[in-house]
Amino acid sequence: MVIDPQYDVLHFSGRTGRYLEPAAGAASLNLLALVHRDLRLDLRSALHRAAEERQRVEMARVPMGRNGSASLANLIVEPIGDDREVTAFVVLFQDGGPTPEEGEWSGDQKLVSDEHVQQIEAELRLTMERLQTTIEELESTNEELKSSNEEYQSINEELQSANEELETSKEELQSVNEELQTVNGELAHRVGELARTNSDLKNLLESTQIATVFLDNDLRLRNFTPAATDIFHLIETDLGRPIDHVASRVAYAELQDDVRRVLKTLGTSERAVTSADGERNYIARILPYRSIDNFIAGAVLTFLDVTSTTRAEAALRESQERYSRLFKSIDQGFCIVEMLFDEAGRGRDYRFVEVNPAFERQTGLKDAVGKRMRELAPGHEDHWFETYGRVALTGEPARFEQRAKALDGRWYDVYAMRAGDPDQHRVAILFNDISRRKRDEELQQTLVAELQHRTRNLLAIVRGIAQQTLRSSASLDQFGQEFGDRLSALSRVQSLLSSGADEVKVDDLVRGELDAHGAPLDSDRIVVAGPEVPLTAREVQVLTLALHELTTNAIKYGALANHSGQLAISWDLARPDWRELLVIRWTESGVEMDGAAQRDRRGFGRKLIEQALPYDLGAETDFRFAEDGIHCELRIPIGREKPDGKAQTHPAG
Repeated sequence: MVIDPQYDVLHFSGRTGRYLEPAAGAASLNLLALVHRDLRLDLRSALHRAAEERQRVEMARVPMGRNGSASLANLIVEPIGDDREVTAFVVLFQDGGPTPEEGEWSGDQKLVSDEHVQQIEAELRLTMERLQTTIEELESTNEELKSSNEEYQSINEELQSANEELETSKEELQSVNEELQTVNGELAHRVGELARTNSDLKNLLESTQIATVFLDNDLRLRNFTPAATDIFHLIETDLGRPIDHVASRVAYAELQDDVRRVLKTLGTSERAVTSADGERNYIARILPYRSIDNFIAGAVLTFLDVTSTTRAEAALRESQERYSRLFKSIDQGFCIVEMLFDEAGRGRDYRFVEVNPAFERQTGLKDAVGKRMRELAPGHEDHWFETYGRVALTGEPARFEQRAKALDGRWYDVYAMRAGDPDQHRVAILFNDISRRKRDEELQQTLVAELQHRTRNLLAIVRGIAQQTLRSSASLDQFGQEFGDRLSALSRVQSLLSSGADEVKVDDLVRGELDAHGAPLDSDRIVVAGPEVPLTAREVQVLTLALHELTTNAIKYGALANHSGQLAISWDLARPDWRELLVIRWTESGVEMDGAAQRDRRGFGRKLIEQALPYDLGAETDFRFAEDGIHCELRIPIGREKPDGKAQTHPAG
């Protein structure tokens, strides 16, 4: 047959009917649902091996029952594809002839019943569905992390936009302030010119909107403009009255003193005053009244409404304070640099014009203002300067993440934009140290890879335990009990590994296994001794299963099955050559042994010790039945370096 990677049949050849036995239920072309139930487990194993090893796999002389008789079948699986992907499989069935005891096949002699096989397959499908669900949840979590990162980037861009708006507002307020100062100067010049050149106030009274009051030398009202009624409660009949008899709408208690001082000194007085309700602001200016013949005939009081100017100045000050607080409080580093040109007119370096307090925290550079970049960071890469030069000359902002080797290899998220006029060649740089984020991303990738590696190894161990337990179990209850005990042993190891370290000490491993089986550790029947030797996760997982089998056997049949048995477990380190060997000795005594019967029995535990340990860890094992109990010695290489310092490949690899 030819099947795809999902084991669905693409092509049948002739005479395949004897090897097929479709399962009850909905029709399916999946080969594992079509193949004879006695071939199903071996075929599944062969398909997995062919997919993983990318090479031909043969399963010889697989027993198969049919119509009450037994026969043998040879299974051959050959993958089709290239080095990167398997696209199909060719599955061959060959008649292996009758079994050595043909005619004696019965359903009672099968290793597992149909119900058992179906249950195992159902559990396998459930496990695969849960694994797929876990993978989808992991992908969903990664998408959420990417979405959160994009939101953070959007918030950063909004903050940068707000900073640009504040810069623009500052420039606009400065421009308005300059215009107001110009207007104020022009108005003051005009009032003085009119006072010096024209003593006739008729045109002034009709044209000006400035609150002006004319006083004589005795501080009596000579005249006033209509706007003066907003400052004083004036009517036409008040002319000639002393100024102190007129109620004022502004808080100006020093008015008479200022007028007398001006008349005495012939100087000028200027004071900022406010209305009684505090809503309006004025500039009160007092000048001597000069006639055409330059005679001092009194004083001129003018009140200039500068409410809008005052408010604008207050808003400007508030904006500057907000900008200053933001400039000093933001955690991002900020600086303004200007391009320096060489004699040929090419930009070769940059001088720091302004930096915020976070600049030093983000870069480690001190007293940067007025200094050149190459002076503070001599090893700064040229591509940084090229980017800043492009921003300064074109005005196009640039956003990038880059590693600065000159600043201890830190990573930065940088946003550069032109500052000021194009001819200033200045660049504003907002940046943030993202070294920790980069390290966290690398650590996250490492942790995910380690988790995937450990999961694959653990699943492989569980699959191997299930297969070996299944083959050695005579009933479903026996399989459930033994498989559960072995999984519990593996679970205890995973708990030790996940408690905080990648290494587990031999003493913790041995005592934990004995304690889990209820062995009397506090009695003199059990002796546990050895130095402190840490083991890696890979060594612990296989060694735990061996200790579990030895302990289980001792509890059921060996030294711990009666009150007279003795158990001694010891270990030490040996160095016969460049390797470092962990030598573990398991010695039971006081047990009545049927030597011949025990030597002929080879269960899962003995196979694990004599075959799995040498294969997985490159160990040397000595398992024997003495007259008074089991003696087992394990010599496990734990050294990983040759004397010359070169890495040594593990014997099992």
